[in-house]
Amino acid sequence: MNKKAVNAVSVIGGACGPTSIFLIGGKGSKKTLKQKIQSKLFTLRKKRIAKSLSANPHTMEQVIEHAKSKWGYSDISKSSREYKMEYIQLRAAFILQYKPELLGEFKDYPKLEGQDEESIKHFMMLIEQRQKAAEEVPTELFDIDLCMLEMNKGEFESKLIFEKNYGYIGGSASGTSKKAMKKYHRAFRDVYRYYGVTQADIEHQTKRYEEMLRTLAIR
Repeated sequence: MNKKAVNAVSVIGGACGPTSIFLIGGKGSKKTLKQKIQSKLFTLRKKRIAKSLSANPHTMEQVIEHAKSKWGYSDISKSSREYKMEYIQLRAAFILQYKPELLGEFKDYPKLEGQDEESIKHFMMLIEQRQKAAEEVPTELFDIDLCMLEMNKGEFESKLIFEKNYGYIGGSASGTSKKAMKKYHRAFRDVYRYYGVTQADIEHQTKRYEEMLRTLAIR
């Protein structure tokens, strides 16, 4: 890594999965015209959805059954390697987000001390140590209730992930068919919309409400 090439570092830690680190070359990078248009359309879609969104919540169990009955998803066995890996990563991610005090010396998010190669390597090492510490927290102290569904149709495969304790819904898809990919995105938005929001979510614009708007607005 060339020290001069590293001008900025962006760290993204989502609600699920390991932290992602992006190295960005150059400061003050501007959005392209296409990006500006997409951003504007996304904002307009969110506003339009917010106006039409009404309280119609469902439990996570109901949402899972909806995904199975309407879209044809089926359970991924809890004994499968795929489920076990997702469980480990998602549980660790939720500990990092909701219970960092369980990490002891790693409870505080590390700081990037510089933008040179050694500083970045050290920072990434601390991130990995923090992730490992989260994975080693006993389930007696923190656990999640995970359900994974899948759909396999030839060259197309998609998955839906549900965490019942914290109300998380995620998904992924892979394949060469654009038609199938569009169907997956329709299914994911439909499942999320079925999950719904309460009147309190709407009035207080809670995290559940904001996630609903963002998910439904993505195209």
